[in-house]
Amino acid sequence: MDNINALKEQYKDVHPGFGSYMECMSRTLLTGLASFTLAFAGTYIGQNLLKKNLPYKEKSFVIISSLVATAVSYRVTSVRTKACQAGWLAAEEKHTYFSESPNSKI
Repeated sequence: MDNINALKEQYKDVHPGFGSYMECMSRTLLTGLASFTLAFAGTYIGQNLLKKNLPYKEKSFVIISSLVATAVSYRVTSVRTKACQAGWLAAEEKHTYFSESPNSKI
């Protein structure tokens, strides 16, 4: 934790939103991990409850649950990452929340 606090202190003058961005990204990555866990468990339990009606064998349950959980966690993490990036850009002087300032090049 000392390295993270030192990093925040080092860049707080240059990038005022850096500390909140790091906190947002930490929450984002933990949310992605939690969504993977919940999606895997939900898919696996759902397959076990419906195993008589599914067209594939029980050997495939782990792979299918892993693929579903990976897709869900990727989507959750990417959406939240974009929100963190927008928040950081809004905290910087040269950007607004909705678009870049007219002085910046596209």
